[in-house]
Amino acid sequence: MTIFGTQNADLRDGMGSTGSGSFSDYPGSRPKEGGQGAGGGGASGEDRCARAFSCALEEVEQCDYFSANGGVPPANMALSIEQRGRLFAVDAGGQTVGALPTGFNYLADCMAAGFTYEGRVNSSRSAPVASVSVDFAPRIP
Repeated sequence: MTIFGTQNADLRDGMGSTGSGSFSDYPGSRPKEGGQGAGGGGASGEDRCARAFSCALEEVEQCDYFSANGGVPPANMALSIEQRGRLFAVDAGGQTVGALPTGFNYLADCMAAGFTYEGRVNSSRSAPVASVSVDFAPRIP
């Protein structure tokens, strides 16, 4: 019979996550002290705040637009991004359409610096699961 000792404990110490278990581990989030919240990765020389991007929105069925209209917005509908605790795509009337994936959390810092983001629904469907894809472009301050 083998008894687990320090040798096996050493193997376990080398495995698993290397994060701190806090939200500052997410790319683009702000650390508690110091740093600029750049997240994981080196500078590429390109300002990612000034880049256009596409994304599939999350939590569509839990958002205002779906609840009020019983479905998803049509293609080509104009949306913008607002921070409401989390980053959300909203329609012209201020109804939330969906949450941006957390990989876009860096946009909160961009918006604090004066950037705004406007977009259009690229595609949407209500079944079997509601989904909305959006193309966004920045408005540079």
